[in-house]
Amino acid sequence: MPNFTHKRKSVSRLMAPVALAVALAGCSTPNLYNNQVPLTDITAVAAQSSAAYLSKANTSDGAERTNWEIMAVKAMILENKWQQADQWIAKLSQQSMSPTQIAEWQLARAMVREHQGQPQAALNSLNFQPSWSLTKSQYQRYYMLRANLLEQLNHQFQAARERTKLDFYLDHSQKAANWQQVWHDLSGYTNAQLGSVKLTDNDSVLKGWVELAMLKNSATLPPMQLKQAIEQWLYRHPSHPANQYLPADLKALIEMKAVKLDNIALLLPLSGRFAAQGKAVRDGFINAMMDDKSRDTNNELNIYDTEAQSIPTIMAQLQQNGTQFVVGPLRKNVITAFQQDNTSHINMLALNMPPQISNNKPNACYFALSPEQEAQQAAERIYAQGHRNPTVLVPSNSYGQRVAQAFSQQWAQLDGQPALTVSFGNQAQIPQQIRSAFGRGAGSHADAIYMVASRNELMMLKPFIEAAMPPTGDPAQIYASSRSNPDSHNTNRELRGIEISDIPLLINPHSAYMERFNQLWPNQGNTSIRLHAFGMDAYAIAKQLPEMRANHHHSIQGETGQLAVNNQCVVQRQIDWGKFSSEGITPLSTTQMPATTISDMPDSIDLISGDTSAQ
Repeated sequence: MPNFTHKRKSVSRLMAPVALAVALAGCSTPNLYNNQVPLTDITAVAAQSSAAYLSKANTSDGAERTNWEIMAVKAMILENKWQQADQWIAKLSQQSMSPTQIAEWQLARAMVREHQGQPQAALNSLNFQPSWSLTKSQYQRYYMLRANLLEQLNHQFQAARERTKLDFYLDHSQKAANWQQVWHDLSGYTNAQLGSVKLTDNDSVLKGWVELAMLKNSATLPPMQLKQAIEQWLYRHPSHPANQYLPADLKALIEMKAVKLDNIALLLPLSGRFAAQGKAVRDGFINAMMDDKSRDTNNELNIYDTEAQSIPTIMAQLQQNGTQFVVGPLRKNVITAFQQDNTSHINMLALNMPPQISNNKPNACYFALSPEQEAQQAAERIYAQGHRNPTVLVPSNSYGQRVAQAFSQQWAQLDGQPALTVSFGNQAQIPQQIRSAFGRGAGSHADAIYMVASRNELMMLKPFIEAAMPPTGDPAQIYASSRSNPDSHNTNRELRGIEISDIPLLINPHSAYMERFNQLWPNQGNTSIRLHAFGMDAYAIAKQLPEMRANHHHSIQGETGQLAVNNQCVVQRQIDWGKFSSEGITPLSTTQMPATTISDMPDSIDLISGDTSAQ
């Protein structure tokens, strides 16, 4: 069996109603079996106190005395009398016991070892013999406990094997949760790992789950082909439990239907304070739609100005028109209003994040240009490049605090410690703030600095940081957010060597596309380009949203990044990285998108290069 490296933030466990269901033992088996027929059902839950059971043991002898002592140990565990239980387990190990008694003794002893923080010792010593004839309850607890301990030890594949054996001893009502856990245990492995597993003839059911997991991981298959492959597998294996207990993500694939954008609405602010942003998104969306050669020319697109009409008025028109899908709104408060008024449950791809994501709104997905996501990915990149003492340098306002918090939380997940945050104020305050932070302060030990600053702020901050840092040792590598990306690539010499994150269209632009863009929308800055790309990607996501929702491994390469959705249908966007050079920005390789990232999204419109509030 390969030694898989398998990391998981949390492992859901299938637990028995009684704590003894997770018991394992860890010492030698007693040497003799007592042939006396037990008079007490020691496989039952301890219903009396440990003192009551010990009192009965004092008036009994032989196998019955041992039975009462075992029940007393089980009661001690329920009473949290762990030390006393351990002492009695040691006494019992010197007695002759039957297989049924040994099994209960092992399970109880193992629970104590687990409580003592020794899951491996418990697992190593649990040893039910093939010759034993035990009850269904004992085998159930045996396999359940082994699976739980293996999950604690991050041996999820072995845990899945134990759960496959466990199924034989479960009631019908318990089977669904057990198979769901098997699927959960297998879901963290790659196809290369699953393909290297040695399976025997006794592993036929487990082999089926492995084959389904490998199908699910097949990123090379388009979602519709993946759906067909899973349907064909289920048809060929009618007796496999997956036919009755199909995991939710596979069920979503099976139920997936190709999207038809034949009646779609675009809800954007096209007048008022946010008109420029709304029009840039609109132009990008229409641009992508017109470039879609597979589009049905009879498809209908209706555009609504959310600043000129109320949401109830727009909703009435959507219902009258039979609108099937809405892209937008853009402003957070308008998204909330739309969701509250969406009694007909029109599917939507919101172009921002409301303050709260409701799990009871399955028809809603969310796509945003999030500075928090960008900061999280910066933390991942800095960690991957070997730095361990980063400092986050942000403006002293609510925007800076949010971005710094996102970076620090992600860093804490990677390194176990939060990152140091330094705030800067206006131009007059910067010199003293930088000297205090990077001179003799904790920032003087930084080996990487993540800066969330405008280009002018970056130009001002960098010399002060270099002057304040100790002259010994390697200089800290500076990383900058897209907020620092200037509208012109004629960068100053002072910026050379700084790594910067941004959308692919700005890090590695397509010359032909940008030439056409500049002809149609001349004199536009990077903020407009980002919003235009945002609109283009909104169209691409809308087209493939069912596939993306059904298979979280499925991603598309967009103009704002590599795009996938998580289990809350929040679009996760993998940005690009570049480095300032004499020729502008040179593209760099990027890290892979984490599969489990769920971002805390911004409270305002946050166009990455700025902080335009849109409450």
